[in-house]
Formats: sequence, structure tokens, C-alpha cells
Amino acid sequence: MEVLFSRHYVQWGDYEEVEEDVLRFYVVMGNFDCNGLQYRVQETEDEVAVAVITGTREGVDGCTEEAVLGAIDVELENPVGDRDVVDLSQRL
Repeated sequence: MEVLFSRHYVQWGDYEEVEEDVLRFYVVMGNFDCNGLQYRVQETEDEVAVAVITGTREGVDGCTEEAVLGAIDVELENPVGDRDVVDLSQRL
């Protein structure tokens, strides 16, 4: 996993099912040269809770202040099926 500094949760706006056990989440974040994405996921029988995390990449100096649309694929232990997908960051 990539080392990120100044990590914080970002609210994801939309997602899509890429495969039955992979979801792609879209977020607004800083530019890719400076910022990276990670995630936390908690799965239960009824829901998939996902938090998207952004932070500054290691060894980066002087980031520009621009917003870009980023995406991260979240691998699940089990297929989504008919479980609800919710924002885990609202519970942390």
C-alpha cells in the first residue's frame, strides 16, 4: 500500500459495479502527481461500508491547488449482490 501523508476521508459521490466483487468509487481530490487514494471497507450480510481516503504522496514538494475527478477500485470479499453500499466515513 502506498504511503500517504496528511490522510483524510473524502466523500464519494458515485460508484459503479466493475465486477460482482469490485466497486469503483469516484471522488473529487487534488491532482494525481501530488495526491493518492486508499480505502477502508467493512462488509456485513446486509451492507458494504466504504470510506475513501486521500493524502499527499511521499516525496512530493509543492502541490498545486486544483481539483480533479479521481477513482479507486475497492475489492470486496464477497459479491455486492443486493447489499446496500454506504459511506463508512460518516460512522468513523
